[in-house]
Amino acid sequence: QPNAMGGREVGGMASLLAVHKDLNNPVHRQEVANFWGVNEISPEPGLSATEMFEALESGEMKAVWIICTNPMVSLPNSKKIEKAMKNAKFVVVQDISHKADTVEYADLVLPAAGWLEKEGTMTNSERRISYLNKGINPPGEARPDVEILCDFARRMGFRGFNFNNTEEIYEEYCAMTKGTNIDISFLNYDRLKSEGTFQWPVPEYRHTGTARLFADNKFYTPTQKAIFNIPAQIANTSEKTSKEFPLILTTGRVRDQWHT
Repeated sequence: QPNAMGGREVGGMASLLAVHKDLNNPVHRQEVANFWGVNEISPEPGLSATEMFEALESGEMKAVWIICTNPMVSLPNSKKIEKAMKNAKFVVVQDISHKADTVEYADLVLPAAGWLEKEGTMTNSERRISYLNKGINPPGEARPDVEILCDFARRMGFRGFNFNNTEEIYEEYCAMTKGTNIDISFLNYDRLKSEGTFQWPVPEYRHTGTARLFADNKFYTPTQKAIFNIPAQIANTSEKTSKEFPLILTTGRVRDQWHT
């Protein structure tokens, strides 16, 4: 299960940069470029998950590397996803299970370590950061995701991936948050291990975390006032029933089927 909250904070979406920086903002792009020691960052967003499979189906995109998700089950229109996977020139699937449905379409399978088999942090939906310690060794050839990714990046000749462990990656991220709305520059592994979980921001020495945002009534807007977007009218655009199609089918996701 990918960590959605933490993924957004580190820029894990095609339209985002790390530490909640906006890809469409040239100032934000330059700030991230300066931090990483590169000249510039492309203003063009990458493809979203659904757009990727449309591009694979059309042939615009040739290869895909799928980590920590099972699109043959979790994405809508499975026939379309299947067609896209078959049309791809090269498919890499990185997963903890060889039985994941998407593995069937992989040219290369990378066995990944599960949550108890690696070290790292997780942020839940109330901004609470937890340290996750490694409890057991991964089986066989399985390796932690960050180890696989850094090894691959180094072999590709990319600079900036010479981390010795996950703590060094976390420390770089903490430094990048300094001065931002999600500042955790004073929340290191030692504090997480010894004092427990923290809610960001943690922007000062011995800061105990922030249980509630905007308690001072100042918001992240130019005027510091809250902005409410209230639609004038909400119309139900769902397809209507008919004599030919008289039934409405609904689906509810539960914990154990999300991303399978």
